[in-house]
Amino acid sequence: MIQLLGIKFNHDPSSAAHDALNIRRNGADWVNVPEWQRGVSINPEDSPAAYAIGAIGGNQITIQAAFSCTDPGVRSAEIRARDNTIYGVGPGGCLGWVYSILTAIFQAIFGNPLGNVAALNVDFVNGASGYVTFQLADVTLSTKRVGTHMTEWRWEFRIGNGPWTAFDVSRHRIYVLLDVPTVPWQQAPYDVGNSHLPWCDVLDYACSWAAGSGSTDEAAAAVTRSVFNLGPSVVTYDCPGGGASHYSAGNFSCSAFLERLKGGVGLGIYVNCSDCATFVSSFANILGCDLWQSRMGNYFDLNAILAIGSSVWQTACNWGSFSYHEVAWTGACDVNDDVYDGCLEVDGDNDPTAPPHTPLLPTKLRFGNPGDLQYRDRLAAPSGRANCNPLVATRVRRQVV
Repeated sequence: MIQLLGIKFNHDPSSAAHDALNIRRNGADWVNVPEWQRGVSINPEDSPAAYAIGAIGGNQITIQAAFSCTDPGVRSAEIRARDNTIYGVGPGGCLGWVYSILTAIFQAIFGNPLGNVAALNVDFVNGASGYVTFQLADVTLSTKRVGTHMTEWRWEFRIGNGPWTAFDVSRHRIYVLLDVPTVPWQQAPYDVGNSHLPWCDVLDYACSWAAGSGSTDEAAAAVTRSVFNLGPSVVTYDCPGGGASHYSAGNFSCSAFLERLKGGVGLGIYVNCSDCATFVSSFANILGCDLWQSRMGNYFDLNAILAIGSSVWQTACNWGSFSYHEVAWTGACDVNDDVYDGCLEVDGDNDPTAPPHTPLLPTKLRFGNPGDLQYRDRLAAPSGRANCNPLVATRVRRQVV
């Protein structure tokens, strides 16, 4: 009798305070609104939506939904949707109590962040409701961390004081971000021609890499580690090509990088520091972090390092020095700002100039001045530290293509 026709998560493109963010699938494909459409949206990934914890705060979240009714005698019905996500049925007895506690913890961390759709009286005119605004109840978004969730709602209606009758199920992929994505990602203009709206294809990786992160520092560090761990099978440092840029020469060839992540050719296996800085900052910023790509230099001698994809401590392909080095960087990208370097590990012990070496991936590591034993001292040899200076004029966020 009653059918669900469509659901809009992002029903106000001008704001992310009460509804979902503006997103697209990738550089070529758009996310249509309504995100859920009858006969079109079958699997959760067919109906994606992203929410920013920082923008939502404690605000009331709303969705819009449309329905049809084939009974001309029904002028109105009360409609709601209940969380239909299944977490399994546990044992009884004492083990049941333990299972219940573990299930509650699992639901709090990984469960449906959007809760239930509160009941609302919906009117029908000529069998159609149009889009009606519903409030969400039992929302746990503010307690969530970065992640990707499957939301399944069981839709129910009742006439007057009659029993609730289930009539439809909808499934959705929900991305939880720390805050509204920062540049290169944009929220405006909201149109199909804006390729800098956040990409679902990037969110799939970024939310997985930083899953469980509760702060931008944690998320940026997790993304940095995940990028570095792509070596040597997915990417490796371009020693044969002299450290050339492959994915970040000009703009960020994000589509090609995604192809590489998915097992395709992309632009090949080789990367350099600019590529890695761009990977880290772009994938962290889509989660609400605030990183830049910026260089240091020029022409400075190195301590031994572990380059991405390498298991040998050496001075960068045995060159002995860098003409420059580029990293993901916070703030003004200066000496007192923090570095996230997905391209290499430095020596983390008290003497980075000599073995034995203790691998340290630079995450939230202050760049520092010579003698601080911060990032600069760990990367640059004593003879090179005077030349290893922040080049703040190179501070940039490459556009995605």
